[in-house]
Amino acid sequence: MSLRKKLIMTSILCLMLPTILMLNITNVYSQWIIREHSQESATQSLAIIQSQIRAILEEMISVSNFIQFDAEIKTLLDIAKDDPTAAKRLTTRLEQIAGEKSDLKITLLLEDGRAYSDYSFYDFQPKLFFEKQWFSGMSKLSPFETLFLGAEQNYLPPQSADQQYVIITARAIMEDVSRSPYAYLIVSRTENTIRELFADFKEDIYLLDGQNRILSNRKDELIGQNFDSILDTKALESPSIIHANGENQLYISMPVRFSDWRLVSVARYEQLTEKLNGISRSGILVQILLAVSFLIALTYLLQRFTKPVKVLGQVAKKVEGGNLTIRSNIRGSDEVGSLGRSFDKMLDQIQRTLDQVQIEQELKRRAELSLLQAQIHPHFLFNVLSSIRMQLLMKQDEENAELIGSLSSLLRATISKKDEFITLYAELETVKDYIELMNFTMRHPIEVKMNIKEELWLETMPRFIFQPIIENAYKHAFSSKGGIIAIRIEQIEPIEHMGSMNCHEKNKVMLKIEIEDNGRGMKAADLEALQQRLELQTWEIINVSLADDQQQSTGIGLSNVYDRLKLIFGEQFEMTIRSQDQQGTCVTLMLPLQTGKEDYHV
Repeated sequence: MSLRKKLIMTSILCLMLPTILMLNITNVYSQWIIREHSQESATQSLAIIQSQIRAILEEMISVSNFIQFDAEIKTLLDIAKDDPTAAKRLTTRLEQIAGEKSDLKITLLLEDGRAYSDYSFYDFQPKLFFEKQWFSGMSKLSPFETLFLGAEQNYLPPQSADQQYVIITARAIMEDVSRSPYAYLIVSRTENTIRELFADFKEDIYLLDGQNRILSNRKDELIGQNFDSILDTKALESPSIIHANGENQLYISMPVRFSDWRLVSVARYEQLTEKLNGISRSGILVQILLAVSFLIALTYLLQRFTKPVKVLGQVAKKVEGGNLTIRSNIRGSDEVGSLGRSFDKMLDQIQRTLDQVQIEQELKRRAELSLLQAQIHPHFLFNVLSSIRMQLLMKQDEENAELIGSLSSLLRATISKKDEFITLYAELETVKDYIELMNFTMRHPIEVKMNIKEELWLETMPRFIFQPIIENAYKHAFSSKGGIIAIRIEQIEPIEHMGSMNCHEKNKVMLKIEIEDNGRGMKAADLEALQQRLELQTWEIINVSLADDQQQSTGIGLSNVYDRLKLIFGEQFEMTIRSQDQQGTCVTLMLPLQTGKEDYHV
């Protein structure tokens, strides 16, 4: 065997053996990672549904506890037997407890045959509960024990086709442990309330009772069937991958609090890992293609003979004369071949650089031309809006003319980038224009009340601070009803805020701004998350802004306002948020009062 063939074979073996070994190791390790990731993802999805179902059951138990221990209901039950007015008040009380949840139904059954509910007896006679098979065990419940029932036929006429089943909690109410029950409390919700939780997940999720009976699933025809007819889970551990219905399935099970119910997730393993497997296969294919390409190039180079140095010199002279397209084409394994390859690669890089510069210049020229063609001077828009406003005034359409004027003012304030700081009066005028336009587009107009002392009108502050907060109130607090936004601004002397400032900032005169609404408010969890976001230091805000370009968009909210003011004023700025669910929200800003001697920049 010739030296050339030995070199070629040795090179192929040295390349292929490590490549094959590396591909096998990569494939095994990738499959293990994919499996762990799929199990973790499916477990997290099931945990989310578990917490949501727990919240539904907690709400039903909370309603039962409230009714059982409410003194007013106990009093009304005692006197309602002989007092129709008290019976009416009791029914009204149950309707108030049910609230706005149309599928939440409450039934009170007394041993003497009386019944009270938040639904009409024309739809269902509560006394029929006594005939239910499960009702016979109610008297055996302890005073605070709750019976959980699922997959029960809806005893009320369903409002839609997906309300055929209900979830029920039942409880026996007694004076004390030694006495028999004097009443029975039944609280129910339609099964589709739980089924809707499964809609956004690609796994097939089942809610099962202690006998493996299906209580809820996306396929309503399976409700009431035994889960063992679909999948035998007696010897299964969670999580595990099983083979069923001719394919691999990922099986996960989690218990549900308050009952012997549990959640089961069954998903096609290939479906869960399809994307990750595709990425893994693509990576392996790329590695194979690279290995093959390198092998071909290596074989080609080993087959080349060393060319004379004279050829390389002739090529160098032609290049010196300005011909960059010529190449030496010298290949080989010795120093001359290495020099020839390096020389050609250098020419290729120079040529690519020249081509790239030429392409970039052409693209730049086209971009500048497109920008000039698309640019419309903002004053043209203002002039057009002014002309439209004048036409409306000439037609005595003052209302629409005023709206066009507000739009023009708001557009001018938005486009203008002349000043970072503007007067308080100018900022509030922009707010008035924005509110007038929003009230025009909103179904439920918002009333705005302002309480500002006149001596503060000319104080300066960063522009576009109020508008994002008010926009946030429109979107979230008043999405389905009208209300009131109150804006209060006052000057705070140093002694009034000494407790919240650093020692070197206690002599600062502060501007206190409060923007309060009586809208929907925030839940405790949402408020806590937002307050954690507002605890970032200045350097943390800069890092977040650099990492996420979307923070620079014009659709800004409370976080963006906090970031801007924190970057401008540093530790001198404070923002606090108070909010209660269904009670409204109050945003308080504390800014150092501008004296004209300090210059703040972001």
